[in-house]
Amino acid sequence: MNAKALFILAIATLAGAAFAAPPPQPAPAARDSLVPVQTRNLDEFYLRPDANLASYRKVIIDPVQVSFDRNWIRKMNDTRDVTRWVSKDDARRIAEEMASSLGNIVAGEFKARGYQIAAAPGPGVLRLSPAAVDLFVNTLDAQPPGINKTFTRDAGQATLVLEARDSVTGTLLGRAVDRRKAEETRNTPTRATGVSNSFWFDTMFRRWAANCVKEFESSDNRARVSLSATQR
Repeated sequence: MNAKALFILAIATLAGAAFAAPPPQPAPAARDSLVPVQTRNLDEFYLRPDANLASYRKVIIDPVQVSFDRNWIRKMNDTRDVTRWVSKDDARRIAEEMASSLGNIVAGEFKARGYQIAAAPGPGVLRLSPAAVDLFVNTLDAQPPGINKTFTRDAGQATLVLEARDSVTGTLLGRAVDRRKAEETRNTPTRATGVSNSFWFDTMFRRWAANCVKEFESSDNRARVSLSATQR
């Protein structure tokens, strides 16, 4: 084979490598050795085989992580006068308020079900890591005078995630995932204000946290994991 042929072969080989599809990546739950289990309360629920979340009656709660939909600021500003554009400081303030509210609600729901809120890791303590990702808030605080009122059917939406680990070993034991809207039960647009936003997001957080507690307390978690594993 002459030099020209070798050169063409080399280029073809590199082009094939450059445009070849990347190898499929395992799902996050699979990488974490978690097994999906059936649930009526959440969109997705994963458990580690042989984990027994129901045996934990103490929890320590990490600071809540909040992240916005990546297009949220742009979409909000597309509909607003330049003098009222949403800034990064606005986003940071909203994220901090959401994180504080969600953290308090998670702690309150677990405490209401008889869990003890621990101050430090220890034997029998479950470490909970709540997060709200892809957060989209439809409206901000009440509009200044002279601005038309805003009406909406829902305050926004987010994907809510709760990971549970043994606080001593750090072993990931379970993950709850739920995509939810902060909305009224009726299908009628209502005036949106900062107060109404907080109310409907808090309602959404509370319902989700209560459903997470139900799943964690379920006495047949290990049986469900075993059944799911055999059906994969």
